[in-house]
Amino acid sequence: MLPFQKRITMTERESLTLRPRYCLQELYRAGNLTVLGEALLLPDLPAQLDFHIALSPQCSAHWHSVRSRRKLFLDVPRRALDQNSRQSLTATLDYVEEKTDVDLVFVNFQSARSDRGDLLRAFGYLGFETVWPDHPALPPWDNVIFMVYPIERDVQPAPE
Repeated sequence: MLPFQKRITMTERESLTLRPRYCLQELYRAGNLTVLGEALLLPDLPAQLDFHIALSPQCSAHWHSVRSRRKLFLDVPRRALDQNSRQSLTATLDYVEEKTDVDLVFVNFQSARSDRGDLLRAFGYLGFETVWPDHPALPPWDNVIFMVYPIERDVQPAPE
């Protein structure tokens, strides 16, 4: 199979960070945010999106994700609690809300991480809620904690 024919499935157990990246192209660039991803040929197939935020000439932050239908799964980077990563998460969520039709953003991290408690508190403070492992929207990964952030859209009132 050629690299461009491979698709990322949500049933694989490894983290998104370790997944191979095929045919990523620049989808969006504004200010310090660059979004790379696969062209969405069919809306029902998962597609990879990578968010790169230039915080300074020497510093950048990266959030790797997979978009599946109207859900986005973000892999939490190693130093997610740094001020830089918080700023980059905000830019990522802003992009998702303004430029996509995603309704739910899931973050995931290994339950064995030493900063697990701090991550739960930090994401909880930002509006994420812990999701039970048997939730039907989640891939069947072991030893992974998922938290979800619902994107609230402005609903236009119906004409009278």
